[in-house]
Parts: sequence; C-alpha cells; structure tokens
Amino acid sequence: MRIMITGGGTGGHTSPALAVIEELRRRDPHLLLQWIGKRGGMEEEVARRNNVPFRALPVEGWSRRKSPRMAWILLKLAYSMARAWMYLKVFQPQAVFGVGGYVSLPALWVAQRIHIVTLLHEQNKRLGLANRLCAGRTTRLLLSYPETEGAYPRDRALLTGNPVRHAFLHPPEKEKAQEQLGLNPHIPAILVVGGSQGAHTLNEATVHLLREFKPEELQVIWSAGKAEYTQARHAAEEAPNKAKVHAFIEDMATTCAAVDIVVSRAGASMTAELAALGKPSILVPYPFAADNHQEHNARAFQAAGAAEVLLDNECTGERLAEHIRSLISDTDRLKSMGEAAKSLARPLAAEEIAETIIQIVYQESENRPENG
Repeated sequence: MRIMITGGGTGGHTSPALAVIEELRRRDPHLLLQWIGKRGGMEEEVARRNNVPFRALPVEGWSRRKSPRMAWILLKLAYSMARAWMYLKVFQPQAVFGVGGYVSLPALWVAQRIHIVTLLHEQNKRLGLANRLCAGRTTRLLLSYPETEGAYPRDRALLTGNPVRHAFLHPPEKEKAQEQLGLNPHIPAILVVGGSQGAHTLNEATVHLLREFKPEELQVIWSAGKAEYTQARHAAEEAPNKAKVHAFIEDMATTCAAVDIVVSRAGASMTAELAALGKPSILVPYPFAADNHQEHNARAFQAAGAAEVLLDNECTGERLAEHIRSLISDTDRLKSMGEAAKSLARPLAAEEIAETIIQIVYQESENRPENG
C-alpha cells in the first residue's frame, strides 16, 4: 500500500499524522509512505525522525487580510501545486491523507483533480481553511467533534476523534514515570508546556511560579520551547525552585504520566493526549489561533469538568499560582478532573482512521478494473 501524508506547521497537525502512521505500519509491514510538507517546516524534522521520506514545497501561509506579499504567496502556491503534481505522479499513492495546515492544500487540491482518493482529518471544532477548501471533493472527512462547524458533505463525514500515539494509550504507571524522571513522589508535580513552539505567556508565568513555590511544595517540569530555552534555564538557575527545564520534551507521554497537573495551550492534539491519559489540566488557549479554535477546545474540557481555563491575558504568574495551589490541595478534585478528562478520550481513533484508509484503498483497487 502506498499512502501520501500531507500537512503540518504545528504539533497539532503532525501528532495525528504520526498516530495514524504508527497504526498503518502495524497493519501493513510493507507500507510505503511519503510526506509532503513545507521546506524547513517542523513536519520535515518529524518525518525524518520517523523514517518517512519527505518531499518539500515552498508554500507559504496566507493572511486573510490584504497584503502586498499576496501576489508572491499566490505564485508560490501555484508553483507548489506543480511540484505536488510531480510528486504524486512519481509516487502514485493509492490515497492522500491530509492532516491540515496550509501546506496540505497543494497536494490535496491536485490529488482531487487527478482522481486520487483523499481523506481529510480535522482536529478542531471548526474546519480549518485548507480543509474547508478541499472538503467538497474529498472521499472521506474524518472529524474529531460531533458538532464540527463548517460547510462540508455530511454523507462523507465520519466521527473518529483525534488520534493519539500508542505511548499515550499505554503510558507507564505514575510511580515508574516519576522514578524515571527523578521526581519525588511525595511532592506535587506539574508540567508547563507551551506546545511545539513554546509560549511566551506561559514562560513568564512559570518564572513567577519558581519564586512563589518552595521546592518542598511543588516540582516543576518546564518545556519552554527552543526560542526561549536559554532564558528559561537561566531563570530556573536563579530561582529558589529549580525546575527541570527543556527546550522540547521528546517523551511527552511519560512526562505527563509523572505529574499531577499539566499547564498548557489548548491545541487539539494536546487536549486529545490529556484526555487519553486522564490528566487534570489548566488550559491557556492561544489567543491568535485560527477561528479561536483553542478556546473552543478549552471550554469543552472546562464544561466536562476536566480542566480549568485561564485566558492568555489573564494568565499572570499570580493567577496561575492561585489555580495550582487550589488544585494541589484538593486531591478529590484532581481525581474527578482526571476521570472527566478520560471520559472525553477516543482511544480507538487511530485504529478507525487506519481501517477507513485501508478499506477505501481496497475498494478502489477492486473497482478499478471494472471502471477501466
């Protein structure tokens, strides 16, 4: 089986792709994959680390406002479509699986016009722009939320949930994870993570936490992002509470399993992973996310009793410290939040998506001789 993956830009797009790749590889040891993404985008590194051949496009994101660079962006988009056509013709995929982000548009747009099966996955409660543009011609639209907003063919939509990698479905026991990370099991622990790119607001608030909480009160694991890692490490060295500071955490499943609370943005993949782990959280939605989808995600968790929500402009160190103090002093509340988070999980999402891809590819191969 030959499958082309396309999309990226953030971990919210690449993580579901990896979950589905894991499942497809488990089912088909002879699977051939290629990933089309942006040259220099994070998906290029993700593909390399996971042994997926990568094909680069020079496509750029477009602003929804008028911009003097729009002509140049459209020219790059046209060139990217021509490159995508070449990659598709050479690789001859049996299906193209799109995970969103503007970089997914060229390959999906071209594939649909040369009669290649396409499947789109939408992680959020509102269709992203690339998925909205391609939904009308897609073979199957795979949704994470039953109330997904946007114009799309309902008869081709399938509710699967947002897939998470195997590690989040089978994490280590909390005690084992704590031992692996060198945490004291008798002191509450939190993880602060700003997503794949880091988050300045969360980083500033975390500096305050390291001064507010004594080491015997709270343990902090801090994923500050590459851009602010050096400043974060220096801040931790100077503070009374010596956080474990990382630019990026590779084994997020083990780290989340080890802590009591996760403080994070509310991207679709992060919230899906928190649900799979049954982990209480304080969510700080990124205020400039397309269609404000992160706040929608966060409010859904808040409504279920799985998370507390702080808007970005409310997330001062003092406010965050108040929320953390309240939660770590109430173990019953933490337990109920974890159970609520678990109730939102869709643990079979990757399996359902992989099965859908395989079934459609098989049906197409069966029908092709009849259709000539």
